[in-house]
Amino acid sequence: MSKVKSVLTNVLRAGAIAGLCLCYSNIAGAEATAEETANKAVVTRLLEVKGTPDYRVVGREVFAADHQVLRNEFENLIYNADDPVLKPASERDSVAISERTNTIERIFADGDLVAAMISVEGKHTGNLYGIPATGKTFDITTTAIFRLEDGKITESWYMAEEGGLLMDLGVGLPKRVDGRANIPPAYDDVRTFDEALAEHMANPQDTLEWRQKRLLLSYKSLPENRPVTWEGRRPYQNLQRGGIDDIIARADVLGVEGSHGAAMSGRRDMVAYALSDGEQGLIAFRLTAVNSGPLFGIPPSGHDLHDWEIGFAEFDGETWTNAWWMADELGYTLIVGGQDGNQRSLNFWGQQ
Repeated sequence: MSKVKSVLTNVLRAGAIAGLCLCYSNIAGAEATAEETANKAVVTRLLEVKGTPDYRVVGREVFAADHQVLRNEFENLIYNADDPVLKPASERDSVAISERTNTIERIFADGDLVAAMISVEGKHTGNLYGIPATGKTFDITTTAIFRLEDGKITESWYMAEEGGLLMDLGVGLPKRVDGRANIPPAYDDVRTFDEALAEHMANPQDTLEWRQKRLLLSYKSLPENRPVTWEGRRPYQNLQRGGIDDIIARADVLGVEGSHGAAMSGRRDMVAYALSDGEQGLIAFRLTAVNSGPLFGIPPSGHDLHDWEIGFAEFDGETWTNAWWMADELGYTLIVGGQDGNQRSLNFWGQQ
């Protein structure tokens, strides 16, 4: 065989191998996309009936046998209603809320995770975790993250606009017998953004999603650990919602001034989830700090803060265009002083 023919043969053989590899890669990518599409369909089916009588029926079909609810939709109200008077009077939310509709505003998948945001409308016609029926309607946002395996939901994590719900209903937090707030526990389910970023950087991929997630994780990491930089304090262009917008709105009604940052010291954000799908992204994290200053009229308690916040991102390629944030605003106002029976904390959203 001549040298030229040998080279051509080797080139053709290499091209064939490369073609096979590319074909396999495309098939693998198609399978991943198909799985993510199927996962979104499962979650969509569940969210469309969330909080309605049909939820249990659908749940039996989409939940895995070992399904875990890591956080409830109305986490603070549920824990607060664990009370000898409030609990017996409480009805299931599917009973206490009638005419509920869920409009899916965002939904996307990343591997075995699906993230969603839904607008929830309904009418308060029963005892909702200790809140007697008001007959009023409400319109709030619920966020959710799910983990799936073999087409079944194994984990569910929710966070609803509970402070906004109380404002829509015109009521305060139901009063417990002990005169204090029962604060939900803080689970050891997070790590520093720096740790998550280091792990991400140790497994580089030439994908848009990998680079977007690098930016999301960099935002809350220490400046010296960030592999990417941006102009100004924030890497995104537009703010659609601030994390404590409901607290600020309520403070305006109460006529009190303050700020988020002034209420704390030693802040460190700890990440639980980071997702990206090419157009949308998400980080869910727990704010940790010490309550060293007043929070919109609520005096400082010195307690350790551990407040959830979730952020949805919109991307144009590698550019982070829009950011939408929501903290656990009811939980935040309660952990400052509600566990001590502080009336300004307990009555921030309305008189008990």
